[in-house]
Formats: sequence, structure tokens, C-alpha cells
Amino acid sequence: MLLRKNVNSKKISKNLLIYSSCIDDDFPEFLEKFNGYTKLKICLEEHHINPILRKIIAIAYKRNIKKIIALTVDGSPHCIQLHFALEEVKRYFNLQTEHYVIEKGELVKISEDSVKISRHLNIIEKICPKTMK
Repeated sequence: MLLRKNVNSKKISKNLLIYSSCIDDDFPEFLEKFNGYTKLKICLEEHHINPILRKIIAIAYKRNIKKIIALTVDGSPHCIQLHFALEEVKRYFNLQTEHYVIEKGELVKISEDSVKISRHLNIIEKICPKTMK
């Protein structure tokens, strides 16, 4: 669990996978795709983004993290915040981020640009086809 992990733990590798806790129950097979990563789960429905962001920053700093991957289910208004948090952390550290969602049983890689643009509804409104409304 992300918030319970000691930021100085020697068990934290240079590569992190931070994922939605519901994946344990619903899609555990996707976690196997990220072997070699320290796997930390979190539920953004239970915890506010601020302590989560603070914890990720502390781990990135203390453990000299090189890469962080976010894995969530698509469409969750809570889970999307994890993707936002990773891009915020990237502003302060020289590290790589990757974003993945699970949609209809498929693993989908999401670009950093898509994460950034998803924070700006006015831009989405301009580019969204009228047929989707």
C-alpha cells in the first residue's frame, strides 16, 4: 500500500508501478506484466490526492526513482487523479512516467499528452466530435 510504505525502504526499486487497488481483485493478471517494478497500490476513492502526491514525491526523492508507471481502470473519476499526480511529480524530478488503463479487459497505453489534455475540459470540448455529445 502506497501510503503505508516507508519512503526509506530498501525494498523500493528504482522503478515503481502505482496502481488502483481494485485491480488486485478485478484484473490481477495485468500486474504480472510489470515484473521488476515495486508495486504500490492505492485507492483514490478512499484517499485524497494531496497525501498521495506528497508520498510519491517523498519516495521519488529519497529513493532516486527513475521511472513511475500508473495503472488504473479507465473511466473512474477517482483513478484519473493518479495519472495527474504522476505528471505533477515529473515536473520536479528527472524521471520517466508511463500511463496505462484497463478498458474492457484490455491494457491500453495512454500518452502523457492525453493525460495533460484531460485536465482541460475546454480543450476537449473544442476537439471532441459532435457525435460524441
